[in-house]
Amino acid sequence: MPQPQTAIDPALPVRLQPVYIAKPWGQEIWYTGMEARGESRVQSGGLEMPISEYLAADPQRLCRSQPVLLLKVLDPSPAPVTGDLYFEVHEEKQEVYVVTAVDPRAWPQGKGGIRFGMNQDLRAQYADDQSFRQAYLQAVTAYEAIRRRIDNSGEAVAAEEEQQARAYMESFTELQALAVGDVVRVPTWTPHALQHGVRVVEFQTPTYERFIISFAQKVLTQDHWDSPHAVANMHLHAPAPALFEDVQPGVQRIARFDDFNVWRVDLAAAGPLTLPEHIPYAVCMALADEVTAGVLPLAAEQACFIPADALHNNPLNVAGANPAAGPHLLIAAPAL
Repeated sequence: MPQPQTAIDPALPVRLQPVYIAKPWGQEIWYTGMEARGESRVQSGGLEMPISEYLAADPQRLCRSQPVLLLKVLDPSPAPVTGDLYFEVHEEKQEVYVVTAVDPRAWPQGKGGIRFGMNQDLRAQYADDQSFRQAYLQAVTAYEAIRRRIDNSGEAVAAEEEQQARAYMESFTELQALAVGDVVRVPTWTPHALQHGVRVVEFQTPTYERFIISFAQKVLTQDHWDSPHAVANMHLHAPAPALFEDVQPGVQRIARFDDFNVWRVDLAAAGPLTLPEHIPYAVCMALADEVTAGVLPLAAEQACFIPADALHNNPLNVAGANPAAGPHLLIAAPAL
């Protein structure tokens, strides 16, 4: 009598089953997340298991024993201020956002935004960068004091006082418009905060560190802001625009980092795409319906993990059945 299968075949792609993490500003949807707050799962055939258990079963055949990058969707509330993310920097973590939706309730003209970098015109008005940093930190500290009066003491602070202090603090920063399809590459020490009602796919280094500069709500995950350290070390220059590299017809490299790169693929131009065999694994996110990774079908905003053995032992085609849908998928991997 045949024994029931208890392990997922390491030579096949697996669907990534997300976990939904509530945030003060909305929610994060993790596809490869592994931590105490929640863990994604993988599914193949009739089997499903936590992603950590799956990767631990045979790390050499699955990912060549390398850490797996983090794929998630950021889904902020459409409410102004409430849906604005932390203004923060990272020392090690690098990120890339791809905008997939802009909520018309928040942005009826179709363009949302991200607070990204510092106000270069205001910076030029100061005698030097140290003076600019000091003035900005003073503005942040003044606003933090108001937030603590509201959030910790329950004090009734006049709305006008809070709004004026927040507006002055934010005047030191730059607000960049975002539309569906836009790409934002976030290197280390670059201050940033996605704004309300802008939904993005995010690939990032698999680390969870951050330094919070400011937040227009109560911070629930820690009892302090990291403003002095973050402001002292953050980059002041304007972030470089996202540059795309043509890999082949229909394939653009939209992010190049030390630990992973990202392709955006239009299968109407690329045709069935064979992934390179030198990469240790790949994480794919479908942007349109009817994408197929090997024999695994993916609808829009479904994702899969393609293990090393699927690439090395049986080169895998990624195909799409709806060529009119525009960019069909995002693929991320080390050295892609």
